[in-house]
Amino acid sequence: MANERGFPVCCYCGACAAFIPDFKKYKAEEIVFEKGCGGTVSKGFCFSFCPRSFAACRLCEGECPRMEYGVCDFSPCASSPEGRILGYYKEMTSARATDKGLGEVGQDGSVITAMLYEALKTGFIDAAVVATRTEDWRAEPFVATTPEEVLLGIGPKYTACPSVLGVWEAIDRGYEKIAMVGTGCNVEAVRRLQALHDSSLELDRVKLLIGLFGTEEFWHRDLVTFLSEREGIDIKEVERFYVSKGNFIVVTEEKEFIIPTKDLDHCVRDTCRVCEDFSSQLADVSAGSSGSPVGWTTLILRTKVGEELVNASASAGIIETKQMDSEGIKKMERFAFNKKSRNYGMIREQMEICSACLTNPYSFTLQLRGGV
Repeated sequence: MANERGFPVCCYCGACAAFIPDFKKYKAEEIVFEKGCGGTVSKGFCFSFCPRSFAACRLCEGECPRMEYGVCDFSPCASSPEGRILGYYKEMTSARATDKGLGEVGQDGSVITAMLYEALKTGFIDAAVVATRTEDWRAEPFVATTPEEVLLGIGPKYTACPSVLGVWEAIDRGYEKIAMVGTGCNVEAVRRLQALHDSSLELDRVKLLIGLFGTEEFWHRDLVTFLSEREGIDIKEVERFYVSKGNFIVVTEEKEFIIPTKDLDHCVRDTCRVCEDFSSQLADVSAGSSGSPVGWTTLILRTKVGEELVNASASAGIIETKQMDSEGIKKMERFAFNKKSRNYGMIREQMEICSACLTNPYSFTLQLRGGV
C-alpha cells in the first residue's frame, strides 16, 4: 500500500494544516503536495515540527518540557537513566475511575475521561482536545470546554485523528490552559512546535499533553471496506471497537464480531510502520491498558504537571490507584522493544525512499536498548 500513496509516512497529526497559513490541507487522510508541503509562506517551516520530517531534533534546545527532570531520552544527544525503553518517567501506576458509569462506557477504567472531567471542573484546564467520531467512525478533534463535553470523547477510535488541529482551534478561541489527548505522533508534533520558542504560535497555552500507548492505527477507508466486504458490517451500525487477546472486536447492536488483528494488517497506516514510540514518551502523562489488569489503566507520570493531574484526581476521589507489579512493567517493556525492533527495517527502507527528495521521515537516532 505504501507505494500507492504520495507520502507514505504522513501520520495525519494535523500540525501542518493547523500552523501553515497557505497549506493545502489533507486529502484522503494524508498530506498533499501541490505547492510543496507548506507552500510559499512556510519555506520549509513545516519540516521543523513534522513528526516524520528530516529535521534534526531540537527538543533538547532551550527550555524543553522534557528536561524538567534533567534528561531527554528521545533525543540522540542524551539517554535516560537506567536505559528505560519506555522513556523517562518518575512514577508508574495502575488506575481506574471511581464513577461506575464512566467505567462501563469507557475503556480500561475510563481514567483519562475522569481526569479531564475533574480538571475542567476545577479549572486546572479550561479546554481539552479529545477525539470524537462521525457517524461512520471517522475520528475528528473536538475542543471540550465543559466537563460534560469531555464525555463525547469516550472510547477508542483506532483510526488517525488530526488532534493538533484541535489545539490550534483552542488557541484561536482564546483558551489559556489547554490539554490534548493524542497518540505519540500528535504529542511529538506539539512538542516540536513548542521547541521552536516562537511566541506568535502561543504554544505556551498548552498546559498538558496526555499520550496514548499505541502499536498501530488503521486507514479509515481500508477499515470500512474490510469490515463491509469480509464481515458484512455497515460501519454506521458499529457501537464500539476494542482489542482483546490478539483480536479486534467489533460490537454492533446485534452481534460481536471477533477478528484476529493479523487479518487487519493491510489496513495499518504506513506511518505506523516507521514509528518506534509505543508509550508516547514526550507526554506529561502516558496512558494505556498494557501492563495493568483488565478494567485498569496504566499511567506513566513523566513531568510535574502530569503528576499534579494524577495526584489531584486521586485526592479528589475521581480515580483510584494501585502499585503496578514488576511483571506488568516487563510486559510493557517487551511491547515497546518489539515495536522498535519490528519497525527498524521499515524505518531504514523509508529513509532510503525519501532521501532523494530530502524528506527523511525519521529524524532521531534509533536507540534499540537491550536487556528487555
